[in-house]
Amino acid sequence: MGGILNTIDVTEKKALGCGLVAIAGAVTHLLFFIRGEHDRQAFDWVKRAAYGTGALALVLLYATNYKVIQALVLMALFTPSYFAGLYTSIAVYRLFLHPLRSFPGPFWARLSNFYHSRSIQKSDNYLFMQKLHQKYGPIVRTGPGNLSVSDPNAIRVVLANESKCTKSPWYDKSLPLVNLHTVRDQKTHDNRRKVFSKAFSPSAMKDYDTRVVVHCEEFVRQMRRLAGQPFDASAWLKYFAFDVMGDLGLGKEFHMMTSEKNRWIPDLLETSMGTVGITTPIPWVAPILRKIPGAGKHAKAWLDFVGSQVQERVEKQVDRPDILSHLVAAYNESNKTKDDYQWLRGDTRLTIVGGSDTTAATLTFLFYHLAKDPSQVEKLRAELEPLLQGKSHLQQQDISKAKHLNGVIQEALRLHPAIPSGFPRTTPPEGVTISGTYVPGNTTVVLPVYTMHHDEVNYEKADEFVPERWYSRPEMIKNKDAFLTWNIGTNGCIGRALAVSEMRNIITHWVQNFVSVRFAPGEDGTQLVTRTKDHFTLGVTPLHLVFEKKQGSN
Repeated sequence: MGGILNTIDVTEKKALGCGLVAIAGAVTHLLFFIRGEHDRQAFDWVKRAAYGTGALALVLLYATNYKVIQALVLMALFTPSYFAGLYTSIAVYRLFLHPLRSFPGPFWARLSNFYHSRSIQKSDNYLFMQKLHQKYGPIVRTGPGNLSVSDPNAIRVVLANESKCTKSPWYDKSLPLVNLHTVRDQKTHDNRRKVFSKAFSPSAMKDYDTRVVVHCEEFVRQMRRLAGQPFDASAWLKYFAFDVMGDLGLGKEFHMMTSEKNRWIPDLLETSMGTVGITTPIPWVAPILRKIPGAGKHAKAWLDFVGSQVQERVEKQVDRPDILSHLVAAYNESNKTKDDYQWLRGDTRLTIVGGSDTTAATLTFLFYHLAKDPSQVEKLRAELEPLLQGKSHLQQQDISKAKHLNGVIQEALRLHPAIPSGFPRTTPPEGVTISGTYVPGNTTVVLPVYTMHHDEVNYEKADEFVPERWYSRPEMIKNKDAFLTWNIGTNGCIGRALAVSEMRNIITHWVQNFVSVRFAPGEDGTQLVTRTKDHFTLGVTPLHLVFEKKQGSN
């Protein structure tokens, strides 16, 4: 009888202990985790959890009379009890008490951002977001503290210069690396942008334009060589874009269009971006992955490549100024601290990615539409030939006259924005109001660019390629503000003019030298449209085309 009572007593003590530990888990949530940002400290919390478990084991072993097996049993009970209390508190709060509880969205998204991440394992976030908005409306709860807003009235509230919203914790994913795009402090951003602006002055742009023409001429030479036979346009447009970026950005020649030696670089960039898209809803995972041996080997390899380019550029004098000339000059004028070097590395990475991958993606989709609708080629030819009159490229005074060319580029950018899922922002503590709907403070809000660009609320025949909407059919644009390819305001893409210049030049050179573009046998572009990856920027799939050159063209 005594043994039974002792067993009951021990069982009651264990139950009481588990209950107290579970309460401690709930208190941890209510007093700490429910407040502030913790993404950057994610790995520290993993360590603290491990240290706490170890400390509890030591207390049970040396501060009590428990034997090793008894201590292990209690550990096996107390540890899950703590996390049960913690996660139960989190679940109850997010489902019934959270300020976003009344917003529509998938049930599991209310509980955890892992639902969103799991739903985009194919790196198709932009398509997933579009489906959510089609089902739930203009404001969707995509995570416990996250909203996606496709209402165009949100643009000024969330992204404009006068907005009180700030960059979300997502932008800390690359720390300690920081650049113009990821820096969250607006004053620091604006000061850094002044450094970048020197690289895009009118005189610099004039020099860049002449250098872009040289690369366009090389692209034409290579395409003439391949004329009449299938080739992977997305790959060759990457080679072109990387050659331009190497010259204008880094002051070096990659020669990707003429040699296979450096063609591994775009492939490395693509693989390094593999987890960026699927971890977008859970940015706190990034610092943990970086600590796991082998987990981020591709990303590390890419950063090592960027670091090698920085070191090479710092040690080299160039004859013609490039974008990094101004960044290196700013670094040389600084105290050259570790933070200063991280800025240089970060902005170099931004220059490489922003100056190559995004431009190549847009050009790939542009040629897809030319192949799909041959009448666009004839319209371009009819417009450009009178303007060119034997010149290799458009003169500055003729650009405004090339309305269809500009429309074709603008329409490709609208239908296939290089950053399709938008720019995450955090609302101010007092919250914001969008079209009469109050959005609580400290909410992560994103405006899904692809969804908005394909919304009939903003564009008539929103899924169709109609370049004329940008010049002769303005009634097809219902909301002029709902074009977010470049972002807006002081956070807008600083290299926009250069990117558009590249596109104008490459299309102009192509029209002068080729009569048509068609899909290669077995190709219709479906894979490009449906399988292109969302790595925050677009990662295009292969697109096999055939160019036919003009008669008499060598």
